[in-house]
Amino acid sequence: MNRRPLWIVLTFILVVAISGCSSSHKTPPAVITVAITTAPPASLEINASATIAATVTNDTAAAGVDWTCSPAATCGTFTPAHTASAGTTVYTASTTAGAVTITAASTTTPTIDAMASVTVNPVASAASLSGTYTFYINGWDAADETYSVAGSVDLDGAGNVTGGEQDYFDVDSGNIFTADAIAAGTGALVIGDDGRGTLTLTPTLAPPETLSLTVVNNNHVLIIEFDALATSSGSLDLQTVPASVPANGNAFTVHDPWDGFVFGGVFTSDGSSLITAGFADDDQTGSATFDNAITGSFTAPDASGRGTLTLLEPTFSENLEFAYYVVGPKVFRLVEIDGNFFAAGSVYGQGTTVFSSSSLGGTFAFGQSGDEGRSFAFWAAAGQFTGDGTSALSAGVADVNEGDGVPVLAGDLTGSTYFVDSDGYGGITLVGGTTGDLALFGVYMVDPGVNIADPNSSSGGGGALMLDLDGGNLGAGFAVPQTSGATFAGNYALNQDGAYASATTFSEFDLVGQVFSDGSSTLTGLADYNDLLETGLNPGITVAATFAADTTNPGRATAQVTLNGATTPLNVTFYQASSDLLLHVDVDSSTTGIGTIGFGVLEQQQ
Repeated sequence: MNRRPLWIVLTFILVVAISGCSSSHKTPPAVITVAITTAPPASLEINASATIAATVTNDTAAAGVDWTCSPAATCGTFTPAHTASAGTTVYTASTTAGAVTITAASTTTPTIDAMASVTVNPVASAASLSGTYTFYINGWDAADETYSVAGSVDLDGAGNVTGGEQDYFDVDSGNIFTADAIAAGTGALVIGDDGRGTLTLTPTLAPPETLSLTVVNNNHVLIIEFDALATSSGSLDLQTVPASVPANGNAFTVHDPWDGFVFGGVFTSDGSSLITAGFADDDQTGSATFDNAITGSFTAPDASGRGTLTLLEPTFSENLEFAYYVVGPKVFRLVEIDGNFFAAGSVYGQGTTVFSSSSLGGTFAFGQSGDEGRSFAFWAAAGQFTGDGTSALSAGVADVNEGDGVPVLAGDLTGSTYFVDSDGYGGITLVGGTTGDLALFGVYMVDPGVNIADPNSSSGGGGALMLDLDGGNLGAGFAVPQTSGATFAGNYALNQDGAYASATTFSEFDLVGQVFSDGSSTLTGLADYNDLLETGLNPGITVAATFAADTTNPGRATAQVTLNGATTPLNVTFYQASSDLLLHVDVDSSTTGIGTIGFGVLEQQQ
């Protein structure tokens, strides 16, 4: 039997069947995919932000992207947390350092996603501070009397104090402890991710000291005393050349609020042991003398960077002896150890610079604070001015709080006059009537290569140390060049030193902390607040502020600052010297003379 026709028929039927099946098959939909097309940087500092984006393909619903991160409690935030495909969001790192995974998930199919890794770095750690650091703190003890310490401390980079030395005076106890060794192995340094921390010191003679601190950078730290002994503030700076002595020209200022005394000027050193020439101003309780010739001497520093410096104060014909501690070749911290006065301050080198009136040409930001000559009434001021390079301030404003219930806001400095001699000795006479009782400033120029606020910074800038030499107000401060185009965004160390009055009390306080600025209108952060005589020690209080630029006076901004959730914010004025430095003055003084008076700085953490 011939089966070939049957085979052909069957083959034809099979081909037709297969062809029919193929012609009815539908192509399945394309699979959704997600890709992070603008990736975050591999690392960010806490609180820092980055713009990121993700693109979703094959999503017919066009539903976009949902952003999350892990670990959920400490990974950060997204603004917004949902975007269209290829749309951008701003990722902001948290206040906690660590490894973070960012996830961009399809809104339509959340199981389809893309991931990126970011390392969130701390601002600082105990390992950031290694070496010998010079510190100084000035303020008030628990008996409401003057108190100051200057010294050096050895840190090993692992959080341990391995030695040091300090000089100390406390008017209440009457104690003056000189060359007081700091015991090794008895102190500790602890620093959190935001750069806030504590340092404990155990001197041999003086009481133990607990310092609260905020790291600005590895070489510079803002500090306050944070214990039951005293409330005081200052800084901790890496000691770069401990064998340095004052050389060439130098500017100095010291302030003694207990005796109502300020003293400052310029001097020339032979670089060995003698102060060969100098001119200085002084003021005690409103009796000022100007341009007095001074001489003096000094000793070489010991292994801890400590030496002594003696200045002949001509008005009282007294030798004032100070312990000095080296920060570097052109910066020294002073604390008086003779008991004649109770003053503390600094010396800044001038190098071989020849100064003139043009040295105050350009724009400057300045700040000062002090007392009203043993009346224990406090005042504070900050402002900005433009020198014409010859003898006048062509522009400028200042905010002044004298605690009298009538703070000056943006008082006009135009028309004020100034002078600068070739040795850097100078002065400013304010126009009068626009800045309360402030009228006479002593001005003592520093090396243009020195950063007054951060002595180890390579940015330099120069400027001047300043004294207020008015009959009613005595105080100290500084002026630094003001740069244009400065920004105010990122992590900043914050401090404030001042006092406040209520209907029944008057109390000094100090605050140090860390805040994050969004660059446009808000600050948030934490601080330690020492209000020793009233509420005591207040660790980790919240700081929240809104601020707005003064469009009439560029460089000036006004702010409302809320501490620890208080119902009434404090009124504060900022003056911006640079992106790295802002000066601020509290102008919260009511019509009854009750309010807060304080001066401080904001320094960008690096």
